[in-house]
Amino acid sequence: MLPRCMDVRGRRVAVSVVAVVTVLAALPAVLTNSAPPAAPAGFASAGHPVAAPASADQFAIQVLDSAPVPPGAQPWTAPPPAVLNGWMSVAVSGLVDLDALYLVDDPALTGLLPNWVFDHLSSGATEGASGTFSSPSGDAEGFTVMLPTSGPNEYLAQLQYETTEAGRGGYVLRIDAQVVWVPDRSGSERIPLPAGAELTGYTTLSLANPSSGPVSVQLDEEAGARLAAAVNALPLAPDIFCAEGALLFTITFQPPVFSPNPTYSVSEDSCGSTVSVGEGATQLPALSDTGCSLRRLVAGLLPVAAVGTREAVDRC
Repeated sequence: MLPRCMDVRGRRVAVSVVAVVTVLAALPAVLTNSAPPAAPAGFASAGHPVAAPASADQFAIQVLDSAPVPPGAQPWTAPPPAVLNGWMSVAVSGLVDLDALYLVDDPALTGLLPNWVFDHLSSGATEGASGTFSSPSGDAEGFTVMLPTSGPNEYLAQLQYETTEAGRGGYVLRIDAQVVWVPDRSGSERIPLPAGAELTGYTTLSLANPSSGPVSVQLDEEAGARLAAAVNALPLAPDIFCAEGALLFTITFQPPVFSPNPTYSVSEDSCGSTVSVGEGATQLPALSDTGCSLRRLVAGLLPVAAVGTREAVDRC
């Protein structure tokens, strides 16, 4: 594996930068005369052959180690071109960004890079945003690769590739590993076994207006326990910065008679699949339902009239 000039930027909020952005044209499938690399020793290798990361920084290192690097690329040790510092893509708290810089001598490789990268990643990777970036300091092209995650702590993993002309032929390539890692939940934040629950879905969901047409059902102890267990199994969620979102459903868990337990309230928003949990009047840390496990269970317990909530499962 090539030595990498890494820059750990730490946890930060990444905000998209608006510039001149255009969609990249379709590109040839593979780089010519380049053999597939050996299976990477990190995150994106098939089956996660290395131990699961124990921290956000370790997670970022594994993701960066898995990034395919074009043949013949050499580490770039000079300061990075300024234009490669402006293409950020994730608006979420807790982001860890780790990058590596390379010089690629063959300028013909830049147009073939996106498809070559996908050909050299393990299965499960999907294409994210792509475009061009213009600034007073120069022009750059970039694209992102969304990687599959596993385990309750891995919330987001993606690779970001950016290129700009090197000035003497070839181009400078910057590869960023961008990850979000969430800690384990506290056992004290779990919902105790309820006596039942009231579940409310909606006929109409809207990003511009409050969800409307509430449809409520009263659930027995067994169904309430299934919902509580599904909520308890969710990992913590980072703060997602969204301009719009829609309320998908609400759940009110009823404590057993004579129990000192408070009433728990749960709701899910379509923005980031964020689940809010209230313990009486106390708001607990937000949870993440990106795997849609809670949403699917809710949809199966609601009547057909709650069409807006039920159809939200199709967008998982």
